[in-house]
Amino acid sequence: MTSLLSLLARESRERGFLTEGESLTAQRAFALVRDMPYRRASSRKPEAIVEEWRGTCSGKHYLLADIFRELGLESRVIMCTHRFTAENTGHFPPELRELVAEGPVPDVHTYLRVKTAQGWMVVDATWPTSAGQLGMTVNREFAPGGDMTIACDPIETLPVPEGQDPQEFKEQVIREFCGESSAARDEFIEGMGRWLGEST
Repeated sequence: MTSLLSLLARESRERGFLTEGESLTAQRAFALVRDMPYRRASSRKPEAIVEEWRGTCSGKHYLLADIFRELGLESRVIMCTHRFTAENTGHFPPELRELVAEGPVPDVHTYLRVKTAQGWMVVDATWPTSAGQLGMTVNREFAPGGDMTIACDPIETLPVPEGQDPQEFKEQVIREFCGESSAARDEFIEGMGRWLGEST
């Protein structure tokens, strides 16, 4: 079975993002995954994220968690609840602001905590560098031990319990937190992916 690190390296070279002989460090892997377009892939499986070269917060961070483990770094998947509101989406396009105007859109965000030689750190690869021009918060540097900025305003932080599938846990939290607004959330995430895909 091909390791995810090898798969990421091969796909990166084929796409011209990695030169022959260039090795994949944690910093380089982070940058490659971060700069994948923000858009839902056909599945959140790490292999699909690499092969289709796109993902949202969950797919990107499930992939990175496995990549970091291959590189010998302990990694924990973290979920947090948050809401898209008129205050934090002022730079979004009109069609997305209209959805928020009907009421805050609840969501569950995924990121990582990673243990480096310098200590535990928050890692968030959600927004590609190109999204910075649209007002999204981009983490441009992977400084071991230094927390990155989380791509939302967390309400409650929920580490995935040991031994539980991260996506199953996320879906459970979505059901509990988003409830009847789950359809609005899906519409908003799809719209955000289209906006970022067309504008970056």
